[in-house]
Amino acid sequence: MGMILLEVVISLTTLITFTLAGISDWKWREISPIFWIAPTTIGVAVNVLYYLHHNAACFTILCKNVFQLQLLQLVLSSIVLGAVGILTFVIKVVGGADFLAITSFTALYPFNRLLTLNCTESALMLRIYLFLPPTLCILIIYSVIMIFLIPFNVLSNIVKFGKEIKTLKMPTLSKIFYIFFCKFMYLEEYRKKKFYYPVYIPQFVSRISFSIYENDEEWKEKLSNVPNDTIIIASWGIPMITFLSLATSIYITAYIIVLLTMCF
Repeated sequence: MGMILLEVVISLTTLITFTLAGISDWKWREISPIFWIAPTTIGVAVNVLYYLHHNAACFTILCKNVFQLQLLQLVLSSIVLGAVGILTFVIKVVGGADFLAITSFTALYPFNRLLTLNCTESALMLRIYLFLPPTLCILIIYSVIMIFLIPFNVLSNIVKFGKEIKTLKMPTLSKIFYIFFCKFMYLEEYRKKKFYYPVYIPQFVSRISFSIYENDEEWKEKLSNVPNDTIIIASWGIPMITFLSLATSIYITAYIIVLLTMCF
């Protein structure tokens, strides 16, 4: 019962934190770094208590194997976090808030604590869920969500601007990239949107992506003299934390279901 209560508390902390962060990211694309201090601190404290309670005095072969697997998950989670850090601070294609969000989740779930439950007879999918590091799990779920959105974007581009796409004078690979990952629209529509950044406007700008430090309102000012019926290609400033919060909700829901199933 103590383990269930602990997991419920940390699950609620995670869900509340990421839900609020997801809403903020969707509306403003801005989250104060202070926001992540509490969940990170709670995560570290809970996992220290978990280790002291479950592993410090445990010497059975099963416990040793579980501890080794959790240690491996911790190492893999750290590697994933390091890779995100490189994308954030070196390559600069991921925002600082995104890095802090993943850091916070890693502190809350550095490894899967449910491994202490006997799962040797569990179904294959459940064992995969338990054995993959939680941080890697939510990034996989996040990636699946983003991939799922691509067909809708492609269909929208082709249906609305199929004729115009054919007449674009650019390399085929660039055209395919724009169709899959960017949005074709009239400039009039662009002026009404938020967090979209032009990547292709004839005789004005031609690029693959945009800097995370750009301001979408500044772009609208730069394009103030361009006719509204001009067709442009824009890239969406994806609210990563919003979709990460959705991935986290899916993961935590599965986590609680597994916990309750295996405990009762």
